[in-house]
Amino acid sequence: MERSIEDRAAFDIIRYANCWEDADILLEALDVKEKRTYLSIASAGDNTLAILSKDPQLVVAVDVSQAQLSCLELKLSAFRHLSYEELVVFLGLRDSPQRLETYNRLRLTLSSNTRRFWDKNKELIGEGIIHVGKFENYFRLFRKWVLPLVHNRKVVDDLLREKVESDRVEFYTETWNTLRWRLLFRAFFNRAVMGYLGRDPEFFKYVEGDVAKQIMFRAELALTTLPLHTNPYLEYILTGNFKSSLPYYLRPDSYRSIRKNLDRLIIFRGNVHEAIAAHSALKFDGFNLSDIFEYMDHKEYAVELTHIIGASLKGAHLVYWNMLADRKAPDAYRDKLQPIDDLVKKLFPLNNAFFYKSLIIERVL
Repeated sequence: MERSIEDRAAFDIIRYANCWEDADILLEALDVKEKRTYLSIASAGDNTLAILSKDPQLVVAVDVSQAQLSCLELKLSAFRHLSYEELVVFLGLRDSPQRLETYNRLRLTLSSNTRRFWDKNKELIGEGIIHVGKFENYFRLFRKWVLPLVHNRKVVDDLLREKVESDRVEFYTETWNTLRWRLLFRAFFNRAVMGYLGRDPEFFKYVEGDVAKQIMFRAELALTTLPLHTNPYLEYILTGNFKSSLPYYLRPDSYRSIRKNLDRLIIFRGNVHEAIAAHSALKFDGFNLSDIFEYMDHKEYAVELTHIIGASLKGAHLVYWNMLADRKAPDAYRDKLQPIDDLVKKLFPLNNAFFYKSLIIERVL
C-alpha cells in the first residue's frame, strides 16, 4: 500500500513560515460568509487567519506538522495580545532586538506542545518567525547567491516600481530577461535543487515534466502581466520582506477583524480525514486545501475527496491549487462535485502567488 506523505517526508521543521497562496483569491474562491463553518489547512496560519476576518461561525485549522501548528498558534497569540505595531515587529516585518522579550510575554498563553517547540527554537523567534521556514531560506539563498549574479539592487528596485503593463513587458524584455537570468533561474529552480533546499524530494513524487521550465514560464507571466508593486509574494522573494505590499492577514484592517474572531478557531493536529472524523458533528461550508493533493497519488486523492464530500453541506466550495502535479475531481465525481470554471477564469489571472499553474474551485452538489 502506498505510504502517505506524512510517512514519507519529515514534518518536524517549519517548512513554510508564510502561506504562499494568495489569500485575496482564496477568500473569494471560498465565498466565505458570516456564520458559516470552514476547514483550512493550517500551514503557517496566514490564510486560516484571513478566513477569520470574514466573521465565520467556526474554522477548523488542520495540519500534520506540529511545527506548522506552532507557527499558527504563536501568530494567534500575537494577534490576541499585541497591538498591530507590536505584531508586525514581533513577526519580523521590522527590525527588533526585543522579540524574545515579547515571546516571554506570550509564552504562557500557548499550548504545552507549542510552548515546547518554541522553547527549543528561541533563536528562530529572534529572527522573526515569518523568515524561518525552509522555503523562506530557499529564497534567501536565491537572493544572496543567485540574484546578485544577474541584477544589482537598482535593477531589482526598478522591476518592482509601479508600471503599466506595456512598460512591464518592455522592462522584462529589454532589461531583466538576460541569458544569465534564464540559465541561473533554471539551475536554481530545478527539481533536485528545489527538492533538497526548498521543499522536500517527496513533494515531487507525482510531478512530471521539466520543473524549472514550468516555473520559468509562470515567472515570466507574473513579471509582465501582473502589477508588481502590489505583489507581496514577489516582493518577499526579491527583497526578503513585506515592505510596500502586505499579505491579507497583515493589513491593518484585517488585524482588527481577525482579532475579534480568534475564539472561533479550533486547531487540530492530523490529516484532513482525521480532522473530519474527530469533528463528525460538523458539516462544512468550505475547504481551504492548499496544494495537499499534489502529494497524493490519484487513488489517495479520490479517497480524500470522498471524506470531504461526506463532511460538506450542499454548495460547499473546495478550493485547492496545483503547482506542478495536476489534480481535479475525476469524472466519476461529476454527480458530486461541479467545477466552478467561471470563477476560476475570473480569479486565477489575478493570482499574485504566480508559481501555481492552476486554481481548482469545486462546488458540492
